[in-house]
Amino acid sequence: MFKHSLKAMVVAATLVVAGTAQAATVNYAVGSGWSRFGFGAVGTAAKSQYNLTLTQWTAITIVDTFWAGDQFEVFANGNSLGATSIPGTGGTRTGFNFDVPAADGIHSVGRFILGPGSYLISLDVLARSGTDTAVHLGGFRADIAQVPLPAAGALLLGALGALAFRRRRRPV
Repeated sequence: MFKHSLKAMVVAATLVVAGTAQAATVNYAVGSGWSRFGFGAVGTAAKSQYNLTLTQWTAITIVDTFWAGDQFEVFANGNSLGATSIPGTGGTRTGFNFDVPAADGIHSVGRFILGPGSYLISLDVLARSGTDTAVHLGGFRADIAQVPLPAAGALLLGALGALAFRRRRRPV
């Protein structure tokens, strides 16, 4: 009897510890390409989180890979940035080529802009394709963002306005 109780306690303790396992933190360097992450059931966190230290505006991209149907909520320092797009149906298996699902319009994709600072990016699973229990994969990347300066737009509008005013005032 004692032998079975001890065995049950060991199994229960293992399940408790496994249920509270933390995601592995990846120190990600901006511009280093795609990094894959694994994830499990809906309502759980992805198995990786990304530590970023940014010196300039940066675009992060999260993409569902292999079969379409997975969706994620993205967090920066515990604050929601939003969800990736609603996945479509069908499509082909994309494997580890993360650029294909990022552009095909079927797989779920999220692009978010972050300013300079330090961030811990984490992901929660909102939707998952299939009914299997295997670990699915997604992709993460961060690249320098091409953010236009707000003053450039105002300068352009001002110059166009001045040209229009000058043209109207010219004598015939």
